[in-house]
Amino acid sequence: MTQKPILSFIINDNEKAAKDAFARGDYLQAFLLIHTLLESLLRMFLNEMDDRTTFAALISKYEQFLNKQNYPIKTLVKELREFNKRRNRIIHELWKKGYSYTNRQAKSASNTALMLYGLSIEFLETWNSEMKRIGFRYT
Repeated sequence: MTQKPILSFIINDNEKAAKDAFARGDYLQAFLLIHTLLESLLRMFLNEMDDRTTFAALISKYEQFLNKQNYPIKTLVKELREFNKRRNRIIHELWKKGYSYTNRQAKSASNTALMLYGLSIEFLETWNSEMKRIGFRYT
């Protein structure tokens, strides 16, 4: 079995876990799974496998990619930065106020994360049609 099919199964499993978590009201888990999936998506798109590269650094590398393409409006970069800030706030609230409170407050952020993930896949596909073949398919 090659690496792509194995990766596809892992991605599919995590996408399903995120959908299931949201459906049962585990908004924190759904949000964090989507954060991880978005990080993986960017890593694959940018071919960045150094696990020390942070999510923020991946976003900056993606912005550099768009600059090289002379892409004028970097909406996805802005959304990804806001998403990462939101993740940091959610984690801070989790430590400060506990799981139950933070989970209730994370519903909107989790829903937005699910939408951002799907849109990110579609947008990155415009630059690299391999994204869905690798396994990123969230709809």
